[in-house]
Amino acid sequence: MKTSMLFLLGVLAAMPLFSQGLLMIPERPVGPGISQLELKSTDARVMIKNGVANVILEQVFYNPTPQRLEGEYLFMIPGEGQVKDFYLYIDGQKVKGNILDAQEARTTYQDIVRRIKDPALLEYAGQGIFKTSIFPIEPKSERKIEISYTGVLDYQSNNLRFNLPLRQSGIKVFENLQLVIDLTEDVPLGEIYSPSHQVRIDRQSDRSARISLENSSANGEKDFVLFYSLADKEINCTLLSFRPRTDRDGYFMMFISPNIWEKRLRQIAKDMIFVIDVSGSMQGEKIDQAKQALKFCVNSLGKEDRFDIVSFSSSIDLFQGRLQNASNDTRENARYFIDNLSSSGGTNIQEALLQALKERDPRDERETNIIFMTDGLPTEGETNIQQILQQVTRNLQANTRIFTFGVGYDVNTFLLDKLALDSQGSSVYVKPNENIEAVVSGFYAKISQPVLIDLQLDFGAIRVYDLYPVKLSNIFQGERLTILGRYRNAGEGQIKLSGKQQGADRIFHFSKSFTQRESENDFISKLWANRKVYHLLTEIRFKGENQELVESIRALGKEYGIVTPYTSYLVVEQQQELQQAANQVAVGTASVSQRQITGAEQKRQSQAEVDEESVGSAVFLDALSAAPAAAEQSSGRDAVLSSRVMKKMEQADKDVSMLLTVQRVGEKTFYLKNGYWVDEEVKSISNIDRTISYLSDGYFSLLHSEPDLKKILALGENLIFEWEGIVYKIVQ
Repeated sequence: MKTSMLFLLGVLAAMPLFSQGLLMIPERPVGPGISQLELKSTDARVMIKNGVANVILEQVFYNPTPQRLEGEYLFMIPGEGQVKDFYLYIDGQKVKGNILDAQEARTTYQDIVRRIKDPALLEYAGQGIFKTSIFPIEPKSERKIEISYTGVLDYQSNNLRFNLPLRQSGIKVFENLQLVIDLTEDVPLGEIYSPSHQVRIDRQSDRSARISLENSSANGEKDFVLFYSLADKEINCTLLSFRPRTDRDGYFMMFISPNIWEKRLRQIAKDMIFVIDVSGSMQGEKIDQAKQALKFCVNSLGKEDRFDIVSFSSSIDLFQGRLQNASNDTRENARYFIDNLSSSGGTNIQEALLQALKERDPRDERETNIIFMTDGLPTEGETNIQQILQQVTRNLQANTRIFTFGVGYDVNTFLLDKLALDSQGSSVYVKPNENIEAVVSGFYAKISQPVLIDLQLDFGAIRVYDLYPVKLSNIFQGERLTILGRYRNAGEGQIKLSGKQQGADRIFHFSKSFTQRESENDFISKLWANRKVYHLLTEIRFKGENQELVESIRALGKEYGIVTPYTSYLVVEQQQELQQAANQVAVGTASVSQRQITGAEQKRQSQAEVDEESVGSAVFLDALSAAPAAAEQSSGRDAVLSSRVMKKMEQADKDVSMLLTVQRVGEKTFYLKNGYWVDEEVKSISNIDRTISYLSDGYFSLLHSEPDLKKILALGENLIFEWEGIVYKIVQ
C-alpha cells in the first residue's frame, strides 16, 4: 500500500516530529463521573548523533472508568521519520500497528480535529498517521505503550533544530514529563539553546552533552524546541533569523560564547574591589550571609588577580587601601578581615564608592570590577541621589564596571540601577526571603572569568540596526553573550568580532547566513521587541520623557502585546476579557479560545503563588504598567519588584507572552475581543469578504489550499483575519 506523509494526527496527546501519541476511545462511555483516559506519564529518551535522532517514547495511560474499553492509539509520523518498533504491553503480548494511506490519513485527520475541536491540531497538518487498535483496557488499570522511531533534524546555516511538539496535546501543564537528550557529534558542539523550556545542559566533553528538562512539570502550551550549533573556534558565533515576509526587514538573534574546552583560551587577569555595607541595618542573618558571600568571592580569585575590600557604615574601613595580589597569604588575611566585620552606624554610600574608584590606577589597562552591596539608603555624608551619581560619574574611569547588589526593600533602585548602567555593569536585587550568599556567589561565579573585553562588532555588507544591548558586555568563560537586532538585506554576512585579551588585540571572523525568508523562529521578534522596549523605558527613566520615545514605546507595546506605562490599557482590556470568558465558561457558552485563556489564567495564578514576579502575574503587570518614579522616591517594595521585573524583561531568552489576550503569529498581531481573535490589520470587522464555518469542508479546503494559514487557524474558532487582500471570518 502506498503511503504518504500528508496529514498530522492529533488529540489529547498527538504530536509531530519527535512527539507523543494519543490513546483515544472511539465511543466514549456514558455515565456520571465518567471521564476520558488519562495520560499519567510520558518518558522520551532521545539519542542524537550527527544530526539524526533516535527516539524511544513511553506513555502510560490510565482508565479511570468502571468499564472495559477498546481504544485506538494514534501517532503522527514525522515527515523524515521512520517507525522502528511499536510495543503495547498486554500480558507480555505485543500488538503491531499500521500506517494509513494518503486518503485514509486525510480523512482520519479531519475526523480527529472535528471530534476533539482543538485548534492547536491544525498547526501540525501535513504528516502521516500510525494507528492500531488496543483491547482490552481494563477498569481502573494502566496501559503502557512504547514506540521507537528515527528522524533527521532540520539543518540550516550550521544550526540544527530538534522539535518535540507538545501544544497539540491539549494539556496545559504536563505533570509528569521526562525528557532526556543525549547529544553527540563528530565535531565540537557550539551553542545549545532552548527558546521554549528551562533545561539543564551537562556538557560531558567538547562533542557530547546531555540535555534534560529542569523539572517534570512542563509547559504544554509551547512546543519543546532545541537548537544546537557546531563549533571549532576559541570564540564561537551562532545566528538564528526570522523573516516571514521578504518585503519587510528581518529579525536576528546571535549568541557569542567561548569554547569551554579550548586550552589556548586564557582567562584575563582582573582587579576586584568588594564594597560591603556594614551599617546597623545589616546586623543578624544579613551580615552573616554577606560575609560568607564575600569569602566565596575572595576564595575564587585567580593567582594573577588583584583585590581589596572596602567596608562602610558611617565611615569606611579598608582591608589594605590599595589593590593587592591574590596570593595565599593575602587571601588568608582577607578572610580574617571579613570574620571581624560587624554591623553598626549609618550608611555613607558616596565615600565608599569614591574610595573604591580611587584605588584604580588610570594608567593600568586592567579590567576593574567593583562589587557594591548595600541594604539601605544613604544616610551619612552626601544623601542626595543625583549628587552621588554626579560624583561617581566624574571619577569613573574606562574599563571600570560597577555591579550593584540591593539587599531588601529599603534601597534606592534609581541609584543602584544607574550606577550599573553608566559603568556597563549590572544590578541585582535580593528580596528579604532570599539567601544573600547564594545570589552573590552565583553571580560572581558568572563574571569572575572574563576571556574577551572591549568588544566591537562589524557586520560587513549586512545592514543591521536596533541592536540590543546597545553596549556590549565582556565575554565570560561558560557564559554566552546574546544580541538581538533587525536586518534589512539578506545574504551571507561576514561578521567581525574584535576585542582585547591580556592587553593584546584579538579578531574573530564568522560567516553567517541572514535568510531571505524564515517563518519558524517567530520567538525572535518578541524577544527583540522586549529588549527595545526595555531600552526605551530606561532612557525615559533616567533622562526624562519626550514624545518620540513615548510614541515608540506605545507602538511597540500595541504591536507585540507588551505592557508598558503607556500601554497599561492592555491590562485593563485583558481583565475585562478574562471576566467575560469566565462568565461564559460558567454557563457553558464559551468559545474554544475563551476556555483556553481561562485555563491559562488559572495556571498563571498558580505559578504566581510560587513566584510572584512570574511573567503575566499581577505583580509583573503592575510593575511594567507603573510610571517611572523620581530618583528620591525609587525605594521600597514596589520599586525593587519593578526593577527585578524589568531585568526579567531585558534578560528573557524564552518565548513567554505577557498577555493571554494578545497573540503574535508570524508578523500578524491578534487581539481577543468579545470572544473573537481579531487581526490588527483588519480596520473594520463589518467588511467581511468570506464567512466560513469552523471545521466545515470549506474550512479544511482553505487550510489545504493555503498551508501558510495553519498557524493563524490554530487560534481557534471565532476568528477574523486578512489574507492576501481578503478578509475572512471563521464562525462556530
